[in-house]
Amino acid sequence: MKRITVFHFLVYSFFIFLVAYANVCNSQTTKTAQSDKFDGYLMAYFTGESSTGEQIYFATSTDGLHWIDVNNSMPVLISNVGEQGVRDPALTRSADGEKFYILATDLRIANDKGWQVAMHDGSTSLVVWESDDLTNWSEPWLVDVAGSIPGAGCAWAPEAIFDEKNNNYVVYWATISPLDGIYKPRVYYVTTTDFKEFSAPKIYINRPGEKGIIDTQIIKAEKSTYKYFRVSADHQITIEKGNSILGDWINIGNITHLGLADNVEGPILFQFNNKTKWGLMVDQYSTGGGYLPLVTEDLSKTSNFKKLKTSEYSLGITLKRHGSILNITAEELDAIQKKWPTKKGN
Repeated sequence: MKRITVFHFLVYSFFIFLVAYANVCNSQTTKTAQSDKFDGYLMAYFTGESSTGEQIYFATSTDGLHWIDVNNSMPVLISNVGEQGVRDPALTRSADGEKFYILATDLRIANDKGWQVAMHDGSTSLVVWESDDLTNWSEPWLVDVAGSIPGAGCAWAPEAIFDEKNNNYVVYWATISPLDGIYKPRVYYVTTTDFKEFSAPKIYINRPGEKGIIDTQIIKAEKSTYKYFRVSADHQITIEKGNSILGDWINIGNITHLGLADNVEGPILFQFNNKTKWGLMVDQYSTGGGYLPLVTEDLSKTSNFKKLKTSEYSLGITLKRHGSILNITAEELDAIQKKWPTKKGN
């Protein structure tokens, strides 16, 4: 009798465990399914080298092509740490959907420091903000990601993506430093679980010879034969594909067919909501024109990207420089617009 009681107890305990586990999985699945239902877009960017231009600006869109500046085209976040200016902001949603992060370059050219100092004797830190809802943000903090790289002159254009394989975030950026007798920009990376404690930096992308690379961004692509796509400024905008963030990548090509030469940088690659269609924003820094949107319905070939007519898009009032785009829900879009109302006519 005693043996049967123990057996029944074990069976019952196992049953309770299975029910609890199923509830957790169902909760996570439901949450994931809900987070996959996006209805809008949030762009974070800076505007240029003015007294307020090197700070965090937001714009919103319902279609990814027509954008409205929020907060009456004024900054929504101001950096009071490091160089007290930020460029190249990257928006990241946490893997569990509970938090959001902004990573940005700690740099302010408007203080007349000059580009040579910025490149070779600049900040090796990134500026980070955290939020639970995209409207209420923490105070910014600095993380010195590149300080241990020998001869590091800067840490530019950070991005972050969750690595499902290793259950952490890969944070990557460009640093100009000497290596093997060549002084040039290379992409480095660190890993983190909380954006406060980071691993030691390692080289992520090092192009052959004296060819440098900056402004790399990775997206996870839905309904595609490859899991990830990586876009970079390689003196031209190039795109690669891969199935592992830290694994091997295959070069797809560049966008030279569009006649943009090396006059663009700061690419933003994003997927349109509920569509097998992608947008690629390229920053026309050499002409001061800000972002130019390109679109494709097939990421397998860069030749599929095409320019839109000016009548097919609108980028709002402010000049939009190197930033990022986050797919957001209708509720998140509404909250942002209520937090930072915009005058009619924007």
